[in-house]
Amino acid sequence: MKNMRYDSAKEYLNAKKRGERELDFWKNRGKDGYLPSLESILNNSQIINETNLGTVEVPIKKIKGTFYESRRNAFAKNFMPLLEEDTEFAIKWMNLFEAQQEEGIRDAIIAYEFLNKFYVVEGNKRVSVLKYLDSPFIMANVRRLIPKYDEMDLNIRIYYEFLDFYEKTKINMIWFKREGGFKELEEILINYIEENKENPKEFFNFFEKFIYWNFRKIYHELNGEKLPITTGEAFLFYLKKYGIEKALLDKDLKLKVKEVIKELEEIYLEEKKNIFQEMLSPFIKSNSTQKLNIAFVYRNYIEESTWVKSHDIGRKYIEEIFGDKINTIYVENVSKDKSYDVIKELAEQNHDLIITTSVDYMNSTYKAAIDYPNTKFLNCAGYKSYRNLSVYFGRIYQPMFLTGIIAGAITKKNKIGYIAPYPMPLFIRTLNAFSLGVKTVNPHAKIIVKWTNCWINEDIESEKTLGLIKENIDVLASNMDSLTPQIIADKNKIYYIGYNVITEEKTPETYIAAAYWKWGKIYSKIVKKLLNNEWEITTSKNLEDLKRYWYGMDSKVVKLYKNKNLIPGQTEKIVGVLKELLKKGTYDIFSGPIYDTNKNLIVDRNESLLDEDLLKMNWYLDNIEGDLQKVIFNTEG
Repeated sequence: MKNMRYDSAKEYLNAKKRGERELDFWKNRGKDGYLPSLESILNNSQIINETNLGTVEVPIKKIKGTFYESRRNAFAKNFMPLLEEDTEFAIKWMNLFEAQQEEGIRDAIIAYEFLNKFYVVEGNKRVSVLKYLDSPFIMANVRRLIPKYDEMDLNIRIYYEFLDFYEKTKINMIWFKREGGFKELEEILINYIEENKENPKEFFNFFEKFIYWNFRKIYHELNGEKLPITTGEAFLFYLKKYGIEKALLDKDLKLKVKEVIKELEEIYLEEKKNIFQEMLSPFIKSNSTQKLNIAFVYRNYIEESTWVKSHDIGRKYIEEIFGDKINTIYVENVSKDKSYDVIKELAEQNHDLIITTSVDYMNSTYKAAIDYPNTKFLNCAGYKSYRNLSVYFGRIYQPMFLTGIIAGAITKKNKIGYIAPYPMPLFIRTLNAFSLGVKTVNPHAKIIVKWTNCWINEDIESEKTLGLIKENIDVLASNMDSLTPQIIADKNKIYYIGYNVITEEKTPETYIAAAYWKWGKIYSKIVKKLLNNEWEITTSKNLEDLKRYWYGMDSKVVKLYKNKNLIPGQTEKIVGVLKELLKKGTYDIFSGPIYDTNKNLIVDRNESLLDEDLLKMNWYLDNIEGDLQKVIFNTEG
């Protein structure tokens, strides 16, 4: 026993040194090197469900922290111990080390699972010992904490994909950093089971413990983890290339994994080369005379959609500005379900930049960006970005706020109609800004909203518009792509506020204002960068990026049109003053106090909404009535 005790003491000191090195590593980078605690992580998360998974085998590598904040300082971030060797803690650690060497640690730990990571409630030292010994698994009694679904949060979207995958397979060792990976893997597994008439439960267990684990072991032996992808993503690449082989010798597996790593290195080496060139490009003058080929993808026909027309005006603008330096084409009337095929074909035609002009194309553009890493992509109004995919939009709610002031001043009946396509945050945000404008000058007026739940449909738009007119409105504002609401409003002598482009010439006697786009301002900035071999990734993920994602009135991307012949002079002066304040950034539309329709205080006095809050807006202002549908984050609901 003395030799065993001496050995365990040496091992503890060795583990402690590893812990101290880990702690110093993070401290030298200005970061916390202690074990993460779930208690503090959950302070910023909304849990909607807790599920008991029972006693299951948990991959050691998935155990990332402790539950209790009070226990975290006993371990470094890598779970190695930090307390002195003469403490009770150290003695217990040594005893566990000996137990593992003699008969194995048998008692299951107690842990929570959150976002496919495990946090220990009881058994931290057991985990520490097994991590030190590079053990692959530990038994654990696990409770799963499920966060509220958040369409804007990539990690949560992927986690919900994982939950669906886990429910069917009970496999929890594999992880992806991109969407779609779990669905692709599930399809491969189900096909194999059906073709080979396997017992699903037995096969899934064998697949994780042997096929995946053997791949992982060799992949790491060959330093595959240096690639900027998860082991799961490399494994999926391997399966697509070689398929599932149950009785493969290690030497044969090693040759195949080597080949996979080589191919992945070539893919990501090319990406690194491109990124490096982009970093250096501001300092390098290019003499290239090669044309920049740009393709636009439109969801409707140009002549039937004001939204598409606004983008096509932007396309023509950059053609005028850059002349023979660029070449543009466009594809009209591309449906959501066909969009990936169209984008894929454009990428294979070697277009340098593909601009997808609808949130409907967010997922298909994201998939194409992954599949075609050497093509640049822009997606309008989406929130999924990638190395070669940027997103963009404009603060159209700013000019819509000003049109709300005009509507509030001009209404005599204090009933204003509002028609819009989908109750998505971007349209709810615009509606609320418009309603705040109304309230600024007319606290007695009500806005009656109706959603069509489609982009263009003359019958539905006619029905909704006539329904609003029956409710005795005298002003109608629209976020629709078509002119149907405008024409009907004019026939009924209702003042109209337009959107996307200026169409005053259609109904000059009732068209009082519009919030419209100048997409050419954005496109010219992007093209200029690409002609200089520069590329800037814009996302909607954080406050700094949102400043680039949302172009406002100050950049002239979003603008206000007002019909001076129909608007009272004093109203025009008020609008002019607020317009200048918005352009200077000295007036905040969404400053409190703001109450929703249920009289909840959304923004307190002397406070303002952050851009992140605007991006996820899911409430209606207290002067809005009508069809108060629940917020959705895409056109599928």
